Amino acid sequence: MMLAIMVAALSITACSGDDDDNKKNNSDGFSQDYDVLQINGMNYACYGYRSTITYSSTWNLSNHKGELKLPCGKLSDAQKGKYNYDYMYTITIKGKQDLKKGNKLENFSPVLENLGDWYALDYVSGTATVIDKQDDKYITIKFDSFKCGDGGNSYTLNGTVQLELYED
Repeated sequence: MMLAIMVAALSITACSGDDDDNKKNNSDGFSQDYDVLQINGMNYACYGYRSTITYSSTWNLSNHKGELKLPCGKLSDAQKGKYNYDYMYTITIKGKQDLKKGNKLENFSPVLENLGDWYALDYVSGTATVIDKQDDKYITIKFDSFKCGDGGNSYTLNGTVQLELYED
């Protein structure tokens, strides 16, 4: 009986440590939580609502338009506790209904921009699903081969990100 309790306790401890892999303190002692977002096969740290410093996504309840901001940095820096987002991606969305759990971004005419580039990329294929929306302040999106492009340039996103969302 005692052996069974010890094995159960060890398995709970092993599972609870998974979240700490994506949480580092920077040199100032601030917690920099991040999600891992894969873009064109490269892994990036995406600093969402759990991070001390982030960019807020927005959603307008009256005209059903918004911007999802994905502040990303090099994963290798984030793993060392360095907070530096070198890449900012924005997905502009618009629709005929409120953004809610279960929605697919591809139904909201998504346009992806890398703010370092001067072009907008339209949705091509894949899916991005709103898997959670909490208190009209946070949104979780799962990207599954979500591709946007313009014929010459393209970005494919994979991973789950938790973003801060302000509704107005």
